[in-house]
Amino acid sequence: MSSLPAETANTQSAGPELMALFAQVLPYSRLFVGIAVEEYLSLLHGCVVRESKAGEVLIAPGGINRNVMLILSGSLSIHLGHYPSEPVGLVKTGESVGELSIIGHSLTSAWVVSATDCKLLIIDEERVWALIDQVPAIARNLLLILAGWINSVNRRILEQREQIDMLQEVARIDALTGLFNRRWFDESLHRFMSGRQQRPVTLILLDIDHFKRFNDAYGHPGGDQALRVLADVLKASVRPDDVAARYGGEEFAIILPETSLSAAVVVAERIRHTIMHQPIRAADGQLLPSITLSFGVAESEHSLTPEQLTERADAKLYQAKNEGRNRVCS
Repeated sequence: MSSLPAETANTQSAGPELMALFAQVLPYSRLFVGIAVEEYLSLLHGCVVRESKAGEVLIAPGGINRNVMLILSGSLSIHLGHYPSEPVGLVKTGESVGELSIIGHSLTSAWVVSATDCKLLIIDEERVWALIDQVPAIARNLLLILAGWINSVNRRILEQREQIDMLQEVARIDALTGLFNRRWFDESLHRFMSGRQQRPVTLILLDIDHFKRFNDAYGHPGGDQALRVLADVLKASVRPDDVAARYGGEEFAIILPETSLSAAVVVAERIRHTIMHQPIRAADGQLLPSITLSFGVAESEHSLTPEQLTERADAKLYQAKNEGRNRVCS
């Protein structure tokens, strides 16, 4: 679609009454700001004024626009993507639309819709260029208008980028603990192992001992608080390149790139001792018993897949549980 031809709409020629309206509105228009009315008013003779009803689509994306529409009364809304949608901008009395597609010789890229009943001065493309040729200051004003639109689009792109970043962050973070989630753990382990080129990658799996008993005794709020406290300990115990994740329920995982098995055991022992003495307070301030952890540690080998490495660490974790819990097995 393109902008609707003026002659198909409710239009009228610029007679004395309309010229009086121009004289009231145009000096405050961004298109003519700083320019004496006498310099351009005669060039607007022959333009028509179009009346549009609220909700009427004036410009649609993908069309050809041959007019600048200057708003004499009312307002227009600008929409991107599908329509109807939330407007990204509102163009008010004295402002204009359509400049970008004319100057850039490009297809229209947005929906322009009458937000209210409007009166629009239709300045055709040929007359726009004549105005620019005879009143050079209009070219300056057009540049300022276009710069404003570009800045507005850039801000919207930045906002969308921030929203995407936020959604990506949500998609990889466990809401309760703030650690990475299982999906991100799986992706990270595959990434580390596929690109390691025989560099050591060690995996720690850990589980809270008798967590069901803890939940039964202190309720799910108490259990959730224990998980948060453990998560804080894990965050404080790993390096920036390590990945600490909630593997599932009360089970957690730590990926340690560039770390030998013996060094990973030291990390696990440090965490085990720390959590044993870490206070856990319920929401009401009640001091809850500390928790203990069981650990399984396994080191990658050149022929191992991520799944096989996980199975090895999981087997060591079950060994720690079978041997009495609150220990590290490797």
